[in-house]
Amino acid sequence: MLKFPISVAIVILSLCFIISCNKKDDPGTVQNTSKSEFIIKDSVTGAEKVILKYKVKKGDVFKYKMIAKTSNMEKSPATEDKEIKQDNEINYFYTKEVLDVDESGIANFKVTFDSITISSKMDEESIFYNSNVNDSVRENPAFIQYNAIINNPFYMRVSPQGEINDVYGLEKVFENLFKALGDTLDEREKMEIKQQFGQESIKEILQQEYQICPKDPLSVDSSWTKSFTTTVLFFEVLNNAKYTLKGIDDKNGNILANIEALLNVEFKNKEVKERGMKIAIADSETTGSGKISINLNKGCIQSKETSTTLRLDLKLSAGGQSAMSSQGVTTNLIVQLLN
Repeated sequence: MLKFPISVAIVILSLCFIISCNKKDDPGTVQNTSKSEFIIKDSVTGAEKVILKYKVKKGDVFKYKMIAKTSNMEKSPATEDKEIKQDNEINYFYTKEVLDVDESGIANFKVTFDSITISSKMDEESIFYNSNVNDSVRENPAFIQYNAIINNPFYMRVSPQGEINDVYGLEKVFENLFKALGDTLDEREKMEIKQQFGQESIKEILQQEYQICPKDPLSVDSSWTKSFTTTVLFFEVLNNAKYTLKGIDDKNGNILANIEALLNVEFKNKEVKERGMKIAIADSETTGSGKISINLNKGCIQSKETSTTLRLDLKLSAGGQSAMSSQGVTTNLIVQLLN
């Protein structure tokens, strides 16, 4: 696959923004039996509050489409001061079946990736992958992990708040990977492949579907924030994600909780020295927003759309000479429940 180094940093930043959600609210609520179990009244104020959680039952089946888009741009001495752009899009189609739910509400899912398509374009160069088409592109080493996972079920455990606690049962996937590489790997090489393409990688993909929710009830129009630090290129940044429960909709008997998200990014340092070169941020632009709809009756994400944008103008100085570099990344994530 075609890649720019900065894309890794911004994807991590956007992933944290997409899945983070945490808030402590005051206790003291009582169940309003005349309404859904997800809507209660405060015992003091009488105001309605909403319990955000994923409550599923054995036998439930969910089919999803997830679209992940990334657009990269770079203009620097490394590109001979030409603006180079790259666009990537991955479409995941997958099915989740609830095998059981324990007393604490943790659900055990069987997960199957039904199909995956990938398109990547940089200038005049482009490539397209379709897991359902057995052509020469499928033999590209960049796609062996996708070939290995298609139609090979594995398992995961998810908390009522939407946090994936565990991904397991990947033995068949690894067997396919090793076979695609010729079955010539030693144990150390096999372990490296498991770490690169294994549990954590799959967990990161599927965690994007969920919005991690607080345990305590929330009032409509209440907001909460989650702060976290990441590194973009050589710069440490503080990310402040703000979430707002905008309202509750009743559509065809399904109660949908609608959440809006905003991301604010602060650079903690704007100048660094790296390998004898001084790198300074001359200008920057960062934005992030999202809309999430949780189907409380079904215990799942109904829809989710998020986006982040990062643009950096950098001044590079070394040996009495200087140059400018511009880099940017835009990410978009769309999650759709299909059934």
